[in-house]
Amino acid sequence: MSILKLMDFNSTEFDCGLEIYKSSFPSNETRPTHKIVDLLKHDKNYQMFICLKDNSVVGISLMYVFRSLGIGLLDYMAVKPDYQRQKLGREIFEGTFERFASDIPNGTGLVMEIQREDIPNLQEREINVRINRIRFYMKMGVKILKGVNYFLPPIQNGIKPEAMYLMIKPLSERQYLPKESISEYIRAIYSTIYQYQSNDLLDNISQQLPRKIILRDVAI
Repeated sequence: MSILKLMDFNSTEFDCGLEIYKSSFPSNETRPTHKIVDLLKHDKNYQMFICLKDNSVVGISLMYVFRSLGIGLLDYMAVKPDYQRQKLGREIFEGTFERFASDIPNGTGLVMEIQREDIPNLQEREINVRINRIRFYMKMGVKILKGVNYFLPPIQNGIKPEAMYLMIKPLSERQYLPKESISEYIRAIYSTIYQYQSNDLLDNISQQLPRKIILRDVAI
């Protein structure tokens, strides 16, 4: 089993990776595939990593590296259903994090947007899915940015912003991050990943940020 950075966008492996992306998430939680492809082809900071097992693509991750800010964003990560519960998710996450660390050795860390489990009116099954996902990332050393009331911008027309945890796996031991850095991170994610230009969400989040953003585990 190996984790490789995808370089050939005309390859069968790339097509397989896109298929995993399209089939692993509900349509309301994903950006259109053509936007993923365009960003991969035209921005070298956006990268796809594939997990190969028995010469087949069985998992992927998508990461954007914000070099000037010293952070990366784990945009998506998925494993094909038949290969889940084989610790491949751990391998993909660790492989992606290692690539980030090698790209930005003096950076802050790898950021990710994780669905909250405490949203009203969720079905019990969905709550358990989200709790398991949060626990997985916590085992990977990921911390929540306390006091950051983060919202995922609308991915499609008619869909409201979704409350999320903004989490980070730091490259080195950290107790907190300054408010100004978090505002910069969110602004960069909104504009680069989502092409979301309105300041309404960012202003709302920034106004509520404490001066120091504590890194902590999620209490679930």
